[in-house]
Amino acid sequence: MDAALSWFQIVAILGAGVAMVTDVRTGKIYNWLTFPMMVSGWLAHFLWAGVSGLAWSMAATLLGIALYLWLALFGLIGMGDVKLLGGIGAWGGCQYVIWVFLIASAVGLPHALFILYLNHGKQALAMLTTSYLTGSFLSKRLPDAQDPLQYKFYLGQDLFLGCLLARILHLPPLW
Repeated sequence: MDAALSWFQIVAILGAGVAMVTDVRTGKIYNWLTFPMMVSGWLAHFLWAGVSGLAWSMAATLLGIALYLWLALFGLIGMGDVKLLGGIGAWGGCQYVIWVFLIASAVGLPHALFILYLNHGKQALAMLTTSYLTGSFLSKRLPDAQDPLQYKFYLGQDLFLGCLLARILHLPPLW
């Protein structure tokens, strides 16, 4: 792996780490982090590899956004998560953003199910099934719930883990 690409991935990990902290503290991943992350990634790749580096960085940004945009359109995740994956792509490149997405998804699914279990106990599976069969998951709230949910799901944690593991594992190219 090229030394510059290695440093670029470390910057992506640092950005994801900041996003994880803000996500856990406030429930949001802010634009003051995601947009500068994208633009600085483009600039770094332009300075490193010229116009082709800029083009690949922009392509990776669009790929990162596309991977999560459909989930945001259904209200399943926030747009901060979408923009964060775009910023990760801007710094890490296409291969890296795909691996981050796959790892974050693999970690995120059991994480989400665990949070669901913590909030709803033994009824969690029945509630999840009913929610998807009826489409009520789109409202993001339970219609007759008296207690606010104690535990919340923050995708920023999973994206940070995805960045970290994709870097540590040195995963092979997908194509």
